[in-house]
Amino acid sequence: LEAAPQGAITALAPYGAPGAAFAAPGRATPHAGGTLLWAGYGNWLATGDLPASLTAAAAVTDQTDAWAVLRLTGPAPEAVLARLVPLDLRRLHFAPGAVARTLAGHIAGLIHRPQSAPEALEIWLPRSMAAHGLHEIADAMRSQTARAAL
Repeated sequence: LEAAPQGAITALAPYGAPGAAFAAPGRATPHAGGTLLWAGYGNWLATGDLPASLTAAAAVTDQTDAWAVLRLTGPAPEAVLARLVPLDLRRLHFAPGAVARTLAGHIAGLIHRPQSAPEALEIWLPRSMAAHGLHEIADAMRSQTARAAL
C-alpha cells in the first residue's frame, strides 16, 4: 500500500450532455495530460493538465487537496479490498480502466483499476478520511495475510 500522487485533480460537471471526450460511466480514460475518471452521475475527475476541449465543455473545480489516493498492489489486492468494498473487484468483472463509486469500509470514495497498472487497485478517499481509510485497509491487509498463512 502506497500513496499514489495524482498531481492536479479537477472536478468536471459538463454543461448539458457529456460529449465523447468524457469517460463513459464506470470507466476511466487517458487524456493528453493525465486520466479522466467517471465519479458518479454527471461528475468526472481529471488528473493532470486539462485539455481545452474539457474545460470548454464543463464547469471545473480544483479538487487537488480534497482527495487522497492510495495504490494497493501485491498478490491479492482484490482479496484485501473484498473485506471493505461491496463489489467484485476481480479482473474478470473489474477490468483495467474500470471505476466504481462505492464505500470502502464506512468511507464513500472511488475504486479504480488503472490501465497503466492492471495488477493494482487505486482507492480514492476524501483527504479528511485518509487516516481512517489507511487504518481500515491496513487491518484488511493483516487479516488477508493471516488467512493466507493458514
